[in-house]
Amino acid sequence: MTEELKAQLEEKYRKFLETEFTVFDLETSGLDSQKDEILEIAGIKMRGPEEVARFEVLIQPTRAIPPEVEKINGLNEIFLLVNGHKSKEAVSEFLSFIGNSIVVGHNIKDFDWLFVLAHANRHQLVKPNNNLIDTLLLSRKLLSLPRYNLTEVARHLGYENRNAHRAMPDVEVNVQVFIKLMEKMLIPAK
Repeated sequence: MTEELKAQLEEKYRKFLETEFTVFDLETSGLDSQKDEILEIAGIKMRGPEEVARFEVLIQPTRAIPPEVEKINGLNEIFLLVNGHKSKEAVSEFLSFIGNSIVVGHNIKDFDWLFVLAHANRHQLVKPNNNLIDTLLLSRKLLSLPRYNLTEVARHLGYENRNAHRAMPDVEVNVQVFIKLMEKMLIPAK
């Protein structure tokens, strides 16, 4: 590696350390962002690899949650109606939380972010236009694995995803995955 390339990578890593990111995840009532609902949102705001703040909210559904969805994330209508917030309030608070940070998540470009945009539109909130980093796409570029779901990527990088399919545990694991992927990309191999 040339000294010039090494210096460029060091500068990019220094900028990474100063940049604000929000790693987030959703649990939803289905796969269609236009008709299904967000049930849970979690996020960790970071400056480089350092945690700055956390956000976690359950959301009250407006219709029954399919049994197959409940089996995946363990969230049911009664629990969410008792413990959840109204969708508009929760999404609005989440958008305030992320602010102008770069938004990070696993498969967010094809899933999670589409739900955020659909719900912002549904509730007539200002449509966010944050820059996105998708750790699914990043892991496909940087790693050679048979599968690229968050659990497999985390395992490959030395992390355990024990409570997959709940928003905050997935975010906590994805924070570690994101940091490792950024280091892999920006710190020159010795």
